[in-house]
Amino acid sequence: MVHNRSWEWLREGFKFDLETQVKPKTVEYYYDRARLFARWAQKGAQVDDPRLLTKRHIQSFFHHLVHSQDTFVAGNGAQRRIQRSERSWWHYYRSLKRFFAWAVKEGYLGHNPMDGIAVKAPKDPLVEPYRPEHIEAMVAVLDHDWKVATAPRQRMLAARDRAILFLFLESGLRLGELAGLRVGDIDLERQRAVVHDGKMGKGRVTGFGPQTRKALWRYWGLRSSDAEGPLWLTEWGNWRRTTTYLPRRTWSSYKCHRSF
Repeated sequence: MVHNRSWEWLREGFKFDLETQVKPKTVEYYYDRARLFARWAQKGAQVDDPRLLTKRHIQSFFHHLVHSQDTFVAGNGAQRRIQRSERSWWHYYRSLKRFFAWAVKEGYLGHNPMDGIAVKAPKDPLVEPYRPEHIEAMVAVLDHDWKVATAPRQRMLAARDRAILFLFLESGLRLGELAGLRVGDIDLERQRAVVHDGKMGKGRVTGFGPQTRKALWRYWGLRSSDAEGPLWLTEWGNWRRTTTYLPRRTWSSYKCHRSF
């Protein structure tokens, strides 16, 4: 077992505490950045005892973030290095602030090295919506899939994909919320969808238009009749938690490897 004043001990306890309060993705968000900072503190700043950490070390770490690059590795092994953005080190600031506040509260640290360090939150980036020609191209593909479908399963999948696209575009649902919908969450008569477990665990109701209602009605008539099950079925008739049918205009296909 690691020593109860080591970086490993603190990181492990921090993770256990997070798991009692937040969702797995949020645990990963905070824990991974705390882990990468601890690696930098040991290798870059030569601080093996967290109690010896100072405000100056934190400032040096942020300086390192601003003047270093991230390496993104694609699935084919190709690498690309890009400069870290302002938003990148804002995430580290949030994570470290929570990590050290927890360590002080638990009594592992006598002082908080983040005291006196304030980082202004960056402005949210502009969200570029799909342009009409993008939507027309996606709908054209879905129309083709419906026309060439012959087997009942193929027609069900074509109807499903169309319902996913229209519901995504009209309702304002997040991809995770869309993927987690169940049959009972859809009300065709009132044209609304109920999210039970959205961001921060909150539920909400969102609406959709006649095009989505028509697409859902068609899909509903072709899927199995399990009224209590998940809304979206795969070609094998079971449920798939992640939605991969929509194009994502992000770096989601890349893995980020940091060198500190």
